[in-house]
Amino acid sequence: MHRFLTLIVALIALLISLQAAFAAGLFPGYAGNPWGTSSHKIIKDYLKGQMGQVGELVTYQQKNPNKEIRQRTFAFKDNKLNAVTVSFNADYIKKEGIEKLLAKHKKAYGEGTMDRSKAPHLITYLWEDAKTRITFAYAPKRPDLTILMFQQK
Repeated sequence: MHRFLTLIVALIALLISLQAAFAAGLFPGYAGNPWGTSSHKIIKDYLKGQMGQVGELVTYQQKNPNKEIRQRTFAFKDNKLNAVTVSFNADYIKKEGIEKLLAKHKKAYGEGTMDRSKAPHLITYLWEDAKTRITFAYAPKRPDLTILMFQQK
């Protein structure tokens, strides 16, 4: 009986740890658009932007698409979506608070990995799986430097 009870407790602990580890799977893309979505569909879905180019990547950039976002940039390789960068509006960050926004992303993607090694003034959280890397970065004293990046691996 004691062994059976120990086994049950061990299984419950394993299930709880697996649930925490896989709190949310990462969507392979951005906002319902999978990696590889054509630039034409993105332009149709996200109006009032401008095309550009950075090196070999074609970009489509929206300025102030809503109260939360200062700029949203889609990057395309061979006319297919492979990265999105969202820069947040500083007033939105000041009003909502960085902790609340971070908690929202942790709830959606799991705890993530915190990294301060690249720049001591910048705090970075990373979530990744086999297809997608999501990076949330912010500077505590500079709300205008709050960004969220989605990248195809």
